[in-house]
Amino acid sequence: DSLAYRRSSPIYHAEGLAKPLLICHGMIDTNVHFQDVVRLAQRLIELGKADWELAVYPLEGHGFREPSSWSDEYRRIFKLFQRHLK
Repeated sequence: DSLAYRRSSPIYHAEGLAKPLLICHGMIDTNVHFQDVVRLAQRLIELGKADWELAVYPLEGHGFREPSSWSDEYRRIFKLFQRHLK
């Protein structure tokens, strides 16, 4: 359903995304394809959005399984909280 996809895809709502933004994405995700996160990143650049970060996990799908990926993801979340939730 193309209407449902459009409603749920962040690329169509990029203008309203507020900073800070952390995007963590697995490259072998079969639910949200990697090209979609690349398109979102490009759109954020085109819009001049600041204070966003893209973390790519080459061995991960939609749900992370590797302990190193979990550790890295939560480290990034913790750092984001430290910077912005003072």
